[in-house]
Amino acid sequence: MNKHRMDLNDADSITKFFTALGDPIRIQITQILGIQGKMNVGDIANHFDVSRPSISRHLKVLKDSNIVDSKKVGQEVFYWLSRDMVAANFRLLAEALSEMKCDE
Repeated sequence: MNKHRMDLNDADSITKFFTALGDPIRIQITQILGIQGKMNVGDIANHFDVSRPSISRHLKVLKDSNIVDSKKVGQEVFYWLSRDMVAANFRLLAEALSEMKCDE
């Protein structure tokens, strides 16, 4: 096992990732997108009792953290889960945790 300290970029990525997931609505949005695939803001908002602008703000946080990606098609913006980035962040965390010494 190669024991080394995580580099600052990886630590920053993991911090942004888990900070973005620090809200129950954002966790639910990622779950919905993971199950349903590409969706627009209105379709995502239909799953919640919060306003569409509130969902848009949550999506911005998720997008800024590379958890979701988006594409504008006509007047609508479609969002989907960035599975590769989500997996990469969990992998980074798992690697860091596997190198930790546990006191018994």
